[in-house]
Amino acid sequence: EHIVADVAWAAGCYIDWTDDRTFREGPGRQLLIETARYWASRVERDSDSSAHIRGVIGPDEYHELVDDNAYTNVMARWNLRRAFAETTDGAVEPAERDSWLDLADAIVDGYDPDSGLYEQFAGFFALEPLVISEIAPRRPIAADLLLSPERVHQAQVVKQADVLMLHHLVPDEVVDGSLAANLAFYEPRTAHSSSLSPGVHAALLARAGRIAEARAALAMTTRIDLDDVSGSTASGVHIAAMGSVWQALALGFVGARPRGDVLELEPRIAEDWERLELRLRFRAARLRVRVNAQTIEVSSDRPTLLSVAGGETVSVGPSPRRFPRE
Repeated sequence: EHIVADVAWAAGCYIDWTDDRTFREGPGRQLLIETARYWASRVERDSDSSAHIRGVIGPDEYHELVDDNAYTNVMARWNLRRAFAETTDGAVEPAERDSWLDLADAIVDGYDPDSGLYEQFAGFFALEPLVISEIAPRRPIAADLLLSPERVHQAQVVKQADVLMLHHLVPDEVVDGSLAANLAFYEPRTAHSSSLSPGVHAALLARAGRIAEARAALAMTTRIDLDDVSGSTASGVHIAAMGSVWQALALGFVGARPRGDVLELEPRIAEDWERLELRLRFRAARLRVRVNAQTIEVSSDRPTLLSVAGGETVSVGPSPRRFPRE
């Protein structure tokens, strides 16, 4: 069911990058409204006013029909809050709009402030503490074939990025600074048996400064079809995995993220890379970003607001502007 929020997120992502007003005020807004209404109908409130989503399958398909999957719950929370933000002109009745925000604030997310971890779903931490990276001959691997579906279902073995997808897609919805702890916990427990997983981990490892591991995950993703890693390329190439290569480079190594009218960049590259260059589109502007060991160089075909490595907001244009790397 998290796919409902995933589609809403895709619409929000498109709006954030393009500022397409026609879409934002038309079908994009309606999509966000109707998905918010779905979550309002799906979430259950307990007597203590906490809100839960029970009986779902998260991205980790090794564990089915679980309660309070953190990814599903937090994405639903994001969906409700984004719909609230996009309906300020009276597109829905104020009482309904306010109820979305109240519900979003009540949804449990499984976060433990002592460990800094999000519990993947209610009861996950009580499962067998099996670390797949320590027992598998290699990864990616189909852990359910290696260990049996029954054992995997009772163990802390993850098929693909689940909790970590929150840090990838909606970093503002998770506790600030929680990426490192969750990456350290969940990555060794992930079998990467979905081709969607290594690219997401490459992006997050790069963001966390674990560049050597990020490179390895990126290489794994780029070779999925070239080396027929899963033995299934004859049936068709893995298009979504190819998309995750782009995301790893753009969102992970270059650290590109829109924030209102400003494009934020926080590049990190491997020491032996001579240069990383990407072409990006942001709000109708065409940008070229070049990163090497010493500098970050950005140019745009029209004035574009930019913030590099948390620095002040500046305008860039056709003449390349260089920023020193810390």
